[in-house]
Parts: sequence; C-alpha cells; structure tokens
Amino acid sequence: MMRRIAILGLGRVGRSLLSYLMDKDAEILLYDENPAAFAHRRVAFAIKQGSARRIQDPDELKQADLLLKSPGIPNEAGWIRELDAAGVRMIDEIEYVWNELGQPITVAVTGTNGKSTTTAWIAEVLKAAGKRVFCGGNISPGKPFSEALSDRRYDAYVIEISTFQLERCPTFRPNVGVLLNITADHLNRHSLEEYVNLKLSLFKNHTELDRAVLNADDENIKARLEEIKGKRVLFSVERTDVDASLKGDALYLKDTEIVKRGDLLLPGLHNAANALAAIAVAGEFNLPQKAIRSGLMKFKGLPHRMQYLGKLRGREVYNNSMCTNPVAFYHSVRSFDEPSVIIAGGREKGLSIEPFIRGVKERARFVVLFGENAESLKGILERNLRFSSCVTVESLRAALQAALSHSSEGDRILFSPGFASFGNFRNFEERGNAFIQAYRAIRQA
Repeated sequence: MMRRIAILGLGRVGRSLLSYLMDKDAEILLYDENPAAFAHRRVAFAIKQGSARRIQDPDELKQADLLLKSPGIPNEAGWIRELDAAGVRMIDEIEYVWNELGQPITVAVTGTNGKSTTTAWIAEVLKAAGKRVFCGGNISPGKPFSEALSDRRYDAYVIEISTFQLERCPTFRPNVGVLLNITADHLNRHSLEEYVNLKLSLFKNHTELDRAVLNADDENIKARLEEIKGKRVLFSVERTDVDASLKGDALYLKDTEIVKRGDLLLPGLHNAANALAAIAVAGEFNLPQKAIRSGLMKFKGLPHRMQYLGKLRGREVYNNSMCTNPVAFYHSVRSFDEPSVIIAGGREKGLSIEPFIRGVKERARFVVLFGENAESLKGILERNLRFSSCVTVESLRAALQAALSHSSEGDRILFSPGFASFGNFRNFEERGNAFIQAYRAIRQA
C-alpha cells in the first residue's frame, strides 16, 4: 500500500525531501503557512505534474502515515499540537534521513556556539585522512542532510544538528555526538532547563559503543556529565587531564602534540576549543597525527564567521555576521588581544545582554550600533558603562562608513552583531552578504 507522507515547511530542507520522495512510491502532501512557498519552481513543478498535493487545511494532515516537520515550525503551534494529539507520527528530517540511509557512521555536532565551524572542521580533518565525508545538516551555508539520500555512499556523515531538530529525533543515535557548549539561547521557544535537556538529548540513545565528545570547561555540561551514556571523551582549553587539551601554545591529543595554536587560521580561544573538539573526534577514528594536523591547518573557516575581508583604508575588516547572541559576541571580540572598532546590534531574543556589555568594556575602541535595538543599546552603554564612544546608524553601509571615520590606519573593524538579524534581514547570511557588499562598494568608490 502506498505510504502517505506529508512535508511540513517548504524551505531548503522541505524542498530537498520533496526531490527525494518524488522518486519513491509515496503519496506526497505539502503544507506551508506561507503561500509564497508554493511558488518555488521545484514545488510548483511537483504539484503541476501530480507528484505532490498541496494541503490547505492542516486538519487533512491527520490522514498521513508520516509527517516530516521543519524545525522552524514551533511545537507550540496550535495545529501542530492537534496533530500530535491525533497521534500522527511526526519527526524531523535528521531522524528520517538517518534511518533511510540505514543508520550510517555519523558524527553529530550541537551546542550554542561554534556548531557550523566545528562541523566543517571535523569534516576537513576526516577528508585529510582519506575518508569520503558528507558534511551538512543545519550548517549554513551547506547542504541539508536529506541531500545525502540521492548522493553516493560516504564513509562518514558529519552533520550539524540544532535544538529544534533534536525535538523530533526519537531514535537518532550518532556514533559520535559532539556537545560544544550550552549557554542561554532561543529562550523565545524554550526555558533554559528545556534547552539544556534538548542539547543533552543528542546522547539519549547512546550505548557503551558510542562516543560523547564534551567540553569539560562548560558548567552546564559538567553538571550533567553522569547522565551521558557511552564513552565520554573530554576536551578543554583550561585543563590538561583530558583527552584533547591546550598545553602552552599547542593542541594535544592525550600526550601527543597535534598542532601549534599559531598554525590555525582561525583566531580566538573559542576556535582553539573548536579545534580540540575536532581533534577529540579524530582520535576516536584513530586518524594519524599528520592527517589531523593537515586538516586543522587547511581549514579557512566559513563565510560570516570571523571572515577576513581584507584591508579598507589601512583597517583590517572582519565579517562575523553569524554572531547572533551576546555570549558569541563576547567570545568573538575577545578573539583579538587588542581592542577593535565594533559594528553591532539587531533584534533581541530575550537573552541577558551582560556578556555584550562586558565585551564592549574589555575590547571596544569604538562601537557603531545598527538594527532594532541600536538606540536602546546606546543608552545602556552610556548609563551602565559611561561608554560614550558609540553612534547609531540606519544602514550597514553607514555603519562601515562610521567605523572608518572613528578609526585610524592599523585599526581593526569587526562586524559582530551579537543579536539576531530579523527585522532588517531574513537571516545572518543575508546580513553578512549585505556587509560584504557595503565593504566592496566603499572599497571601489
């Protein structure tokens, strides 16, 4: 009997699943609250040729055998709750693809900050050792995990996985799960306790055969270590009695020096921690030291994550649009020992801005504020810090111009927002690209 499978949400993940299911013996139902989603050529083509059917009323989805839900749709949505109450099986793409691929060798990376960088870095190290590696998942820019369904077979699948995806992964069991850190984020959808529980749920199906790579410096992780089944593999930039550690100016796997910190292309102690996570994973794959070192040193980073754009009128310019919360802001501005001229601001997500204030105090030469909360941040900095070296502007080009005006040759300009992009841009990528365009326009002027 033909299975009836519904795709909820027609973003890049939903469209990727649609492409795969069109070649299967399945009745495909499509639902998205945004009517514009059905205008996408791939979606429109599937409907026109009869491979899929658009659903107008979510109540009709109760007839489906399986619902594949976009992580962007909140579980609290009324129509989602009704479907759950009706007992329809509803899972995330990660859960579906992992099972559809036959539960392959998988490394899954989660955490509040550094997920994408570490995911790509791990993949680079595995590739340097000659492994055929799929790198994708929640990573952006990158490929949804579902794109692996129509691809060749790989030796290992390295995927980034978000909290929202973990909400609907009942059987998912990565061979190696990586938890980088847990700080408050997405409190508009979770309480802090729920958020921590979801991060730890990456390991809920682990057995003694599986590996949990964990940050031994993170207080939220340390408090829950005993709950994590399987072999615990620890990394740390503060301790040396762990599996992967920072000793002096070098990164080690147990007692073997892997690479000098100065040979990494990504600055900052937080990136040393990300590299140690990759080293810990490489150790579990028994990769040779030479390959680990090569993969670590070759990695140039991802767009919008401490991306060096070049010099502008003698100032070094960095694009860190991916910095979407105050904790990430604090770590990114402290990537450099000297103060920077910083461009920041955006939409708040209900998080404490104390790390933002601390970062400004410790590393800001001057701050240009842009976005929804620009004026309120200016007031807070002036009141709380008596920090008056800041201005507000209306556009990213104006922000960069202001940064140039309030800096000197030899200074560094760091675009590290510290808040979400919504309100001005659809996502951090669009925001980062706008900053790159502003940089290029001023350079060519």
